[in-house]
Amino acid sequence: MKKILFVFILLVFALSMAAAQINEFSLGEWNDNIYTNDFLGIKFQLPEDWKRFSDEDLAQVMNLGTELLNDDQKKLAELSKINSVSYMGANNPATGDSIMVSSVKSIFDLTAEYFMNGVKTQLQALESIDYEVSEISKEELAGREYYVLTAKSEISGINLIQKFYVYKIDKYFLEIVATTLRGEDAITEMMNAFE
Repeated sequence: MKKILFVFILLVFALSMAAAQINEFSLGEWNDNIYTNDFLGIKFQLPEDWKRFSDEDLAQVMNLGTELLNDDQKKLAELSKINSVSYMGANNPATGDSIMVSSVKSIFDLTAEYFMNGVKTQLQALESIDYEVSEISKEELAGREYYVLTAKSEISGINLIQKFYVYKIDKYFLEIVATTLRGEDAITEMMNAFE
């Protein structure tokens, strides 16, 4: 089941990328159980019993999800490998809850709302997963207002929830994806780890 969650996480990131190459900048750093990225302006306190992803784990997660895509979507996923940066991922091995943080650089002057509409359209177009996708709303997270949408799916009797948070920093879109099988309260718990 945990591998399925990793696949879903990758799938989402592969579909939410824009066309541009990211310049060199800080990938952030872990100091004990706190991830800090000054470029993105985020800090994440790793919850108890959680494990952070190694660089190898992040690469594996990104490659696994392409197996679920159709041929056209696989081309987009390959393109996304040069257009985005995955900074941090972490999960709770006991529950399968996970958090992923990435960014995408846009060559166009797009808004975060426009970017999020693209994520929504891509989720709705997936053939391999039947997502019920919410309307886009706004939520405050760690002192910032993010565009947010929730995608839900039932797979083999298991209810998957993924919540997407997008915030624009100059030409970059910071994207945080929280995934759980335990309901929306679990998402709230995860997001409380951001400062």
